[in-house]
Amino acid sequence: MNSEALQLAPMPEHGNTTDPLWLALWHAYEPVITPLRSIPLIVDVETAGGMFAITAELADHSYLTIASDDVLPTDPNHVRGWLVQRLSDHTPTIREVVYDSTESGAQASNGNDHGPLFHAIKTFVACRGLGFRFSPVKTVSIFGLRRDHSAIEHICDCFPRSLDAVARYNREVATLRHMGWRPLHQQGGTEWPLSVWAHDGAVVTLAVTLAGWNTERAA
Repeated sequence: MNSEALQLAPMPEHGNTTDPLWLALWHAYEPVITPLRSIPLIVDVETAGGMFAITAELADHSYLTIASDDVLPTDPNHVRGWLVQRLSDHTPTIREVVYDSTESGAQASNGNDHGPLFHAIKTFVACRGLGFRFSPVKTVSIFGLRRDHSAIEHICDCFPRSLDAVARYNREVATLRHMGWRPLHQQGGTEWPLSVWAHDGAVVTLAVTLAGWNTERAA
């Protein structure tokens, strides 16, 4: 199996990811968040106004909110059931219940069980064609220090195809060898190769690294 197919969706991009409250909720609900990211969906934690919820972007610009009754408790052990709704800030008429295992919900018998929750969300996203496909955009970078401690840094072009990134990495390896650099360490196989090189008092790391993500609607 291609290991890239197992990539989780990328993290949300905003300033809250270093906020202690956001981080506490993200880690507390990691057993819910990680499977959602593996669907894959871009998952976030809503903390505005104390109305805590897990959110997941959908391909039509709507989103899912995952809460318990009205909001999520700060302690996952206090979740009595899950309420999943599809909402849209752009189209207020979009408002539908995807899953409800709270006390009065259609799936109340499932309580706070994660399994039926994930199955319901995954099925909903697939049937509506609202999922994404994420593929990493890679680059090849060389960075390190010369003998005088001045920086060495070179970043090659971005490569949407992994094969192209690895091919460029291999060409850079050949160039370093030709210039007399000596390999000190190698790791990462053929997906994310990395190697450390030394020459004339300088040390550099050559690596395939993540430059960003290509995002497209899943077929």
